[in-house]
Amino acid sequence: MIQINPDKMVRIELTPKEQKTILKHCHSLDMDTYDRILNAEDGVLHFLIEDLHHIRECIRVEVDRAGKPKVQDILGNLYNKLSPNPATRILAEELGDQSFENIENANEKLQEVMKARNAAPDAELGGLSPDQVSRLIYLSWDDDGFPLKFNKKLELSEPKNSVLFANAVICLNTLVELKNENTATAAGNLNRKFVKLIFDRLIIPEDEKKSILEYNKVINETDVFPLHIARVVCQSAGLIHKRKNKFLVPKKYHSLLADERAGELYVLLFNSYFTKFNIGYVDRLPELASIQHTIAYSIHRLGEIADSYTDVKRLSEEILLPSVLKEVRGGISKYVKIEWILRSRILEPLIDFGLVECKYKQFKGYSSVDAVRKTQLFDRFIRCEW
Repeated sequence: MIQINPDKMVRIELTPKEQKTILKHCHSLDMDTYDRILNAEDGVLHFLIEDLHHIRECIRVEVDRAGKPKVQDILGNLYNKLSPNPATRILAEELGDQSFENIENANEKLQEVMKARNAAPDAELGGLSPDQVSRLIYLSWDDDGFPLKFNKKLELSEPKNSVLFANAVICLNTLVELKNENTATAAGNLNRKFVKLIFDRLIIPEDEKKSILEYNKVINETDVFPLHIARVVCQSAGLIHKRKNKFLVPKKYHSLLADERAGELYVLLFNSYFTKFNIGYVDRLPELASIQHTIAYSIHRLGEIADSYTDVKRLSEEILLPSVLKEVRGGISKYVKIEWILRSRILEPLIDFGLVECKYKQFKGYSSVDAVRKTQLFDRFIRCEW
């Protein structure tokens, strides 16, 4: 057994056979290490990681020198067993009863077992293999090998329920319309004149519009949060840039505003939102960056399980990777519910793109998500190719 502690000390537990073999055959051990292994009660020792590397190097040197296959097997397996990598240790336990001619052969077999494991479906990963999950979370979204494929042929009418898309289009068209006028503040926001002009064009619930007008004598960009997010996402996508006192839409993107290219614009905004824009910016919840880093996995899993309304309380176990769920549980206080994190970081962004819809519970002027399902647009827009 081997355990790595927070202070970087490593706890090693050797069997009597391992203890006897390493003492008898590993002649390059320094005297202090030799004495510690010799006098280890029940085979239990504690080493710094750099000391552990020294022991493993001594074992590696002696594997090829050992003339007896049984000794080679014990030392070869012990070499992997003492690895700081937990996956290697687990695999070494699996290979413990097998015989190898040398350390190279043992490592070759280890690689074969690891390759097979990485390609095997894992129930804890939603039935995906580790290799498939790696492709989802590590490949760039525009990489040919990225499993999620986005439909650039959507018609303008299809994302009709995407508020973010609609407001982004309105913002971009208005900036093109006002390309010869000042539209930016020194701080990098849309100026009040622009906000006043666009306000009634935006897709915002009437009660929210009424509240904005009631509580603000003059309206700044940040007072109109749907506009603010649309502008930030457009800027993240490169669809607008600030030059002196103006926000300009580069000419190469003007054609993207044509109705027949709505799908291409939608894809660009979607990818930029989830891969460039910091989703955590919209709330005051803990950072929990791993949620966005693995968002492709969460989107894929939602597509698999949310054909009909699904209880939001089961979602965290279904659409978050086990390591991410562990981070979320450890990174929030007892006063914060995981459902709040899911709603803010995953569900509401997908709602804004018209890809999921929710049922809500209302109480005391507050609402919580009760259940979620994907929309028809979800399957029209996203497909998965392995």
